[in-house]
Amino acid sequence: MKKLRSAREITFFYFAVVAIAMITIHFSLVESTVDELELLNAQNALEHKTEQAINKLQNTPTELQYITKTTQSYVGLANVPKHFDIEDDLPYNKAIEVYQPNGYATDYFVMKSLMTERNGHHVDLYTFYFDEIYEFSEDQIFKENIKQAIISVILLVTTLMIVMLISRRLNHPLSVLTHQLQHRSANDLSPIVLPHGVKTQELTMLVDSLNQYQNRIKLSIERERAFNRYASHELRTPLMVIKGATSLLAHSSAPEFIEKQRERLSSACEEMNDFVTTLLSLTREENLNELQNRELTKEELEEVVQSHLHLLKNKPVECRIELNHSINVKIPKTSLKILVGNLLKNAFACTEKGSVVISVTPSHISIIDTGIGSEKKPRGVEGYGLGLLIARDICHKYGYEFELLNNPYGGCRAQISIQPDQSFH
Repeated sequence: MKKLRSAREITFFYFAVVAIAMITIHFSLVESTVDELELLNAQNALEHKTEQAINKLQNTPTELQYITKTTQSYVGLANVPKHFDIEDDLPYNKAIEVYQPNGYATDYFVMKSLMTERNGHHVDLYTFYFDEIYEFSEDQIFKENIKQAIISVILLVTTLMIVMLISRRLNHPLSVLTHQLQHRSANDLSPIVLPHGVKTQELTMLVDSLNQYQNRIKLSIERERAFNRYASHELRTPLMVIKGATSLLAHSSAPEFIEKQRERLSSACEEMNDFVTTLLSLTREENLNELQNRELTKEELEEVVQSHLHLLKNKPVECRIELNHSINVKIPKTSLKILVGNLLKNAFACTEKGSVVISVTPSHISIIDTGIGSEKKPRGVEGYGLGLLIARDICHKYGYEFELLNNPYGGCRAQISIQPDQSFH
């Protein structure tokens, strides 16, 4: 596995790369600038010196060379000294640096020009130029450049030390945070405290994101614990009905009695099947964008009410449905049945007298009761909390909002906010 580098090591590496690149570019620019200036100086000087040499040699046609302190002009390639190793195919009127056969520069520049003699003949004139003062100045430029490079290196090293100190200060809180997380217990879901030190925006956002993620884990664990606490009751109730009906069938063969027990068995099996189906649907990935809007009918709600009316046996409680407006929903019938059914069961369990009303408007489905309110738990009802838990999960999955509110006149309102045009993600 490739070794991971620390932030300080990465900072040092990239800073060193940038520093070396800056120094290299600096030296390259200085050298290329000096070379270009030298060539430009030689071009201008050779043009001037060549003109002087032509005027001199044209006045003295017997002379084959013209030599001054800085220039040497020769008529024809044959008269050029052998230590100037040049070729005959040089371009005209262009300064060319002269090199030795071994490849080293000679500090001379040569220009090949066409000279017309008095008799009208054209001959090649080779003018060599050497500027001792410029060469001396060039050496001074490079010496000064070396001094500047040394100063630049010192400044870069100083800057690197400052950058490393800043990097250490910026990364110290992150190191502290990493140490805290490494030694944190897996069961410790308390909020993470922002480490002392430089509080940067990125560090604050990271700690906030970790706390939000940890809070979601905490809520998920609490929901799982609540499910484990209440699910056994929801599953045990229909099983007890099935067991009791099966036992009773052995004591009578009357058709009416058998039909009644069959209905009990069918209702218990259907209730258990709906419950298990809903739990599986909450954990199963489903493409909610494929769901189509459908109209919620009064018959569908009456079917849910009928399946739970036995909970109101011997209670002076009226249950009615108020649906005066059409409403569209994006939720399967089975899930809606479990959603409304769980809220109805809680309302029936919490209401000893009065009424339970299913009120439907274009934007809400509300179950309103006159019971004990949302702050109290009905006596002897173990599965009370699971119904609300399942209702919240179903609403969350299908993009609805769920609220449990106390009524001013007593009882509570379980309200589902419907948004038919909402897109699921």
